[in-house]
Amino acid sequence: MQVGEILVSKGVISPDQLKKALEEQTKSGARIGDVIVQLGFASKDSVEGALK
Repeated sequence: MQVGEILVSKGVISPDQLKKALEEQTKSGARIGDVIVQLGFASKDSVEGALK
């Protein structure tokens, strides 16, 4: 399972937010977790906590 899918499955972000974040990631080349935080969809702590 990929990072974005984990975050959706744990309720950190919505599927729509993941789609938008993936589109932005394609443009920027940044890591998906960083993109999600930059877009304001989740805090860094929420992303890190969901991945532990």
